[in-house]
Amino acid sequence: MAKARTSIPSKTKKDLLDEFRHRCAICGGDSPHVHHIDEDPGNNDPENLLPLCPNCHIRDQHAPTAPIEVEKLKLFRKYKNPTILKTQFHPLFKRTKYLYKIEPDSNTSELGTQSVELIEFISVLKMGEFYSSQISKLIKEPSRMYARSLTGGPDPEFEKQKEENRKSYIEQLKSARETVIELIVELLRYQDWN
Repeated sequence: MAKARTSIPSKTKKDLLDEFRHRCAICGGDSPHVHHIDEDPGNNDPENLLPLCPNCHIRDQHAPTAPIEVEKLKLFRKYKNPTILKTQFHPLFKRTKYLYKIEPDSNTSELGTQSVELIEFISVLKMGEFYSSQISKLIKEPSRMYARSLTGGPDPEFEKQKEENRKSYIEQLKSARETVIELIVELLRYQDWN
């Protein structure tokens, strides 16, 4: 079902074009169109809009074989760092995506494994030792010791503590998400991906 297109308020459009100096956000080309990042032509929130020249708009946004992922465009819109759109960033980006998909019933063992993989991946990049250490403090699953009942039967206190710890780790990841992404974007400036 097609989404309803609404006109972009002229002030919103003017502010957006002024922000990007009336140039394409990707290549710096002339005569940019206003692209809706989430592909919803009715969502005229300034954070959902990006000026793109006709070539970038068609080639990079509406190409059925290789469109830029919406999450990447949102990051690019927020941080205006062109490295986010480079193919070299994709393996790192792929390892951060779990941070946006955390649900109340997420498996914390899987989340912990994904956090460790992200930390290890960052550690091998230039300046990675520092950034992986900082990010580890934010997203590494805390070690916890559990005492089971000596009777071997179900222990409601054990299960209650385990569930509280699971919820706590999920909240830890959710609250750390933006800081982790900011650190990753900051890390990009040290990479030699020309």
